Amino acid sequence: MVTMEDVAKAAQVSRSTVSRVLSNHPSIRMETRSNVMYWVRKLGYEPNQVAQSLAGSHASLIGVLFSDLSNPLYAALMTAIVREAEREGYNVIVGDAQRERAREVNIIRRFQGRKVDGLIVRPIGEPSKRFYSGLGIPMVSLYKMTDRKNIVISSEEGGSQVARHFYSLGHRRMGYIGPVQSQTGNDKLAGFKGGLEEYGLCPEAVLECRQHETAENQKAYEIVSDYLGTHDPRGITAWFAHSDIAASDLVRALMERGVRVPEDVVVCGYNDTILARRMIPTLTSVASPVDEIAKSAVALLIQYMQGNEDEETLYLSPALIVRESTSTALRK
Repeated sequence: MVTMEDVAKAAQVSRSTVSRVLSNHPSIRMETRSNVMYWVRKLGYEPNQVAQSLAGSHASLIGVLFSDLSNPLYAALMTAIVREAEREGYNVIVGDAQRERAREVNIIRRFQGRKVDGLIVRPIGEPSKRFYSGLGIPMVSLYKMTDRKNIVISSEEGGSQVARHFYSLGHRRMGYIGPVQSQTGNDKLAGFKGGLEEYGLCPEAVLECRQHETAENQKAYEIVSDYLGTHDPRGITAWFAHSDIAASDLVRALMERGVRVPEDVVVCGYNDTILARRMIPTLTSVASPVDEIAKSAVALLIQYMQGNEDEETLYLSPALIVRESTSTALRK
């Protein structure tokens, strides 16, 4: 008896692609549809109508998993991905790993149990190649490299943009607060240092703050307060924070010591979240191209589900959004 797997193997596509062809899913390209139907007829495959109906109930389902949806950036990305997927005719189920690896694995296993046809994942930390390679489901990874399809936004490039911006404003004594060790290409401090090296400079202060971007876990306020307690609060005239949340804590700590932002010290954050636009002063921040990421992630996943299983990495560029927190050049 010929099975759907037999058709998929002969047509060199995934089983989910065969299922979509048989259910007339709008995302299937004409050449793919023609190829699959050729092998359906050639092999004499006769779909079980009941099974096909059941398959159709989940044939348009994508699982989207984020490491921490309390991060405003990921919340915005989730909204954009859901909107783009629905535009392409897919339903979406969303998971929040809350920065717990065990939870990340469990959610993906539940996605598998729901028979999702593809995954879009923002992994926690260093992705497990063994785990992700063995899933057997088309997948696109956001921000982190796997041996599947990836979308990477260079944090190093973002850090370089901040350094050049500070220098153009006349600042020469600059500081950084955030993680000090990250993956290549996803290292804001390395990019910041590299940008300063172009001018023969280096950060005068580097304060380590781990990559916890939730309001509950953020320690930036305590770290900055400890530093300012033993240093001139105006000694560093430009600060780069690894997230908008850290930047807001930094501004609070400075203002509590009578330091004005941006008149005395300028501050830049990262991720260009809603917080950056609502703060007083509004916050200069490095933005990820959220809409472009969402469109690219869904497009790559659809390609994967249609049989393009080659490893592929798409590199996108961040952009510095200048607002009030860096609007005043260094006072002489």
